Amino acid sequence: MPGYERAEVTAELTVRSPEDTNEAFDAAKRSAGETGLARDAGPEALMLAGGRVEVLEAVGKVLEAALEAGAREVNMKVEAEADADSFNATDS
Repeated sequence: MPGYERAEVTAELTVRSPEDTNEAFDAAKRSAGETGLARDAGPEALMLAGGRVEVLEAVGKVLEAALEAGAREVNMKVEAEADADSFNATDS
């Protein structure tokens, strides 16, 4: 079983740029690689997998890199494992 299937949270991002250039995707992929959470997901798509806080912080960095490089569309799907900490948990 691939490691991302056991991760607490996974985020799959698809990055599209005008005129079918790869600059925004390449920037997003570089940024994702720097997080240490990146997984290949296919053409124009990448996946981040890990703990909730790590993934959510990494998503922000990847989105910023993609937008700065000219992305006009970024689609994201986030999944949490059933036993992951609740996204709406509050500190007591």
